[in-house]
Amino acid sequence: MELSIDTSTRYASVAISEEGKLMHYHTWKSQRNHSVELVPSILKLLESHHFTVEDLDAIFVAKGPGAFSALRVGMSTSKTLSFGLNIPIVGIPTTEIEINPFIHNHEEIIALIPAGRNRVYVAQYSGAILSSPIVVLSLEDLIENIQDHAFYCGEGVSQILEQKQIVVKFKHSEIEIPSRKPEILCRLGYEKVKMNEVDDLALLEPMYITSTQINSANNKNL
Repeated sequence: MELSIDTSTRYASVAISEEGKLMHYHTWKSQRNHSVELVPSILKLLESHHFTVEDLDAIFVAKGPGAFSALRVGMSTSKTLSFGLNIPIVGIPTTEIEINPFIHNHEEIIALIPAGRNRVYVAQYSGAILSSPIVVLSLEDLIENIQDHAFYCGEGVSQILEQKQIVVKFKHSEIEIPSRKPEILCRLGYEKVKMNEVDDLALLEPMYITSTQINSANNKNL
């Protein structure tokens, strides 16, 4: 049995699966305190279905990009469980979780993750392959450079639609919050386990976008 943890944004989730197939999950809107909420949520999920942490065989974690402190909580908890239980851990980019439902229907996909302060992380994919480095853009810059041939998805889409100045029509996923589905992280993580592509516990870290990348993003058109 596997445990999946996603604390990329305020909308968090934990899930348990068997060979990548979702069994049970819990999602919630964090009150900006993942460090207090995460472990009790994991224990409640396990205990409510008569499991314990000793039943776990692997840990899957969304590794970002996302909110810095939230990612750190999810990653540190995941690594602690992996180390303590001596079980494999797999980190999956949050943007890959967002695009996965759409990769068979759209060639160019842009995943948007809230970055705070009216900014979004922007990840452009050709199918399932990241085609350029993930950057951070202000909502204003993003709206000015909307690509009419691309399909937009992710939690950040709602931020665009909330802007009164948005007049251009663009292709996007339906607005559904939370946008990331726990079953996708379960499946992607297990696929990595089957291919023996688990992460090195000592090297696995959250995907943080540095200040240098943020500054350079202001001049990048997407």
